[in-house]
Amino acid sequence: MINSNGTLISSFSEIPTDLIQKLHSEFSITEKLRYQNGGILFWEQHYFRMIASLRRHRFEIPIAYTMEYLQAEIDKLIKAQNSIPKSALIHLQFLPYKDTIAFLMSATQVAALDQTEPSHDYSLDLFKEAGIQASNLSNLSTTNKTVFTIGKRYAEENGLDDCVLLNDQKNLVETLQGSLYLFQENKILTPDLESGCQDFTFRTAFNEWLLKGTAGLELAEQPINPFELQKSQELLVLSIEYGGQSITQYRKTSYNSAQSQKVYRAFVDQLG
Repeated sequence: MINSNGTLISSFSEIPTDLIQKLHSEFSITEKLRYQNGGILFWEQHYFRMIASLRRHRFEIPIAYTMEYLQAEIDKLIKAQNSIPKSALIHLQFLPYKDTIAFLMSATQVAALDQTEPSHDYSLDLFKEAGIQASNLSNLSTTNKTVFTIGKRYAEENGLDDCVLLNDQKNLVETLQGSLYLFQENKILTPDLESGCQDFTFRTAFNEWLLKGTAGLELAEQPINPFELQKSQELLVLSIEYGGQSITQYRKTSYNSAQSQKVYRAFVDQLG
């Protein structure tokens, strides 16, 4: 089921032909959300991130695109499923259409965050073929899509589960799958936005929770040299799609996962 500008359709053949042509040829803005327990997680933060991205790309935003309107359209899509899922990923896409913006929404049922199980073997390496610009332009998810596409192919070809991206200052940015966290003694390191990582809503919520001190660990958002990977006891990749994945292997360095999973589970549990 797809929500196309407020109209529920069951296949792409029902989408106007000129809109399909736009899908093939026009630049678009995408956002991935998680519907869970009857609501959208961090909806307000997601909404303002989407609007900010549309403005930065000089899209003409319709007055009707209020937070309440888009939430109602998401709810309409969820209720139109054969059975209302406990947890789902919502994919939103905005693209230019007839001097304004069109949107497409689709929902995929997935396991709830508190039911996601991390892989017991998760290896990664550095991806050095292309770098990310260390600027706030890279905070937008659209900026470095080609780098991510090439990086994912590189990981597949080399039998890796993931890769860490570097910026033009040779510092860590994030992984191909999500935001990166390094656990060292009583602190957690994560690349700051100035390093060029994407400003995911899930990342922001996790960081804000850590800064409250609930986990008993100090969070440091800063530029991070790749050598810090080998100095860390545990590594965590965080994403709205897969949850919290602990890394088990980076080159010849092996990691534990007890502390990172304990912190991640505590974060998920307080979401309700």
